[in-house]
Amino acid sequence: MKAVAWTAWRPLRLADPVPAQTLREQLDGGQAFRWNTAEDGVWTGVFGRTVAGVRAGSNGLEWRGVVGVSTTEAALQSYLDAAGGQAGLVETLPWRSDAVLRAAIAANPGLRILRQDPHEALIGFLCSSNKRILQIRQMVAQLATTLGEPLGGGLHALPTWAQLAAATDSQLKACALGYRAAFLRGTAQRLQSRPHWAEEFQALTTADLLSELQGLPGVGPKVAACVALFGFGRLESFPVDTWVVQALAGAYGFHGWAPARLEEFGRAHFGPAAGLAQQYLFAAARAGRLLQPFALPAEVVKPRPKSRGRARR
Repeated sequence: MKAVAWTAWRPLRLADPVPAQTLREQLDGGQAFRWNTAEDGVWTGVFGRTVAGVRAGSNGLEWRGVVGVSTTEAALQSYLDAAGGQAGLVETLPWRSDAVLRAAIAANPGLRILRQDPHEALIGFLCSSNKRILQIRQMVAQLATTLGEPLGGGLHALPTWAQLAAATDSQLKACALGYRAAFLRGTAQRLQSRPHWAEEFQALTTADLLSELQGLPGVGPKVAACVALFGFGRLESFPVDTWVVQALAGAYGFHGWAPARLEEFGRAHFGPAAGLAQQYLFAAARAGRLLQPFALPAEVVKPRPKSRGRARR
């Protein structure tokens, strides 16, 4: 198999520096599942149809791409929020009064939400149910290898919905998907006839987007919130998984709270950039670096009256 012909390493111009430890959390912290690292600290990944390498150099991040492909740098800059728009949003988070969040941000300076393709995010999180990050990465990689278009050097794009809908049982079984195979196939069958589904979903309000996503096979509240945040850039979305439940219970004292109530708290307390706060808390919790306990003012945690509006499914 022909190896990838790489360009030379070049500086990756970002508005905010990203240390090596944050780069690891950014690329292998549960947002995306298509990056792998080597012993020399080089991260190689595929996002969309872009193949790239990234590493932490002495003067900041560096990148390399496939020889002859002119779009890699621009794609990486978009993917990694090179313009620094999220830095301003960090300033709007309540870290000045919330010591837990302040410590979580300090533990991963420069951590940002990746700007992913909705198709990629939906496939990844359909595979995420009851699985660890490594296992999700393996499933996604096998899906790409088994069904996706080759991009060179043994790397493949993710399969289209049409390719997934037409996949045989044996092909899906080879990807170790288990019961998730039915979810992927069912979603593929729904979306293959909607070539502009992502644009249609993007035009929805966040509440309607979450509802539309949950109408797809295998998409519950957590997966919908993850796809909204990581695939559609809805930074107000606040996914609640096991790590976030532990973080909010251990650091804020919300023991026994249902995920829906925790999600409501997250959106209310952290505001329009709640999803960014969630990622900081998620990263700190996984690393065992979450400050605890922390007492919020009583008015923040008191029960809120139930809305009479349309409830999420």
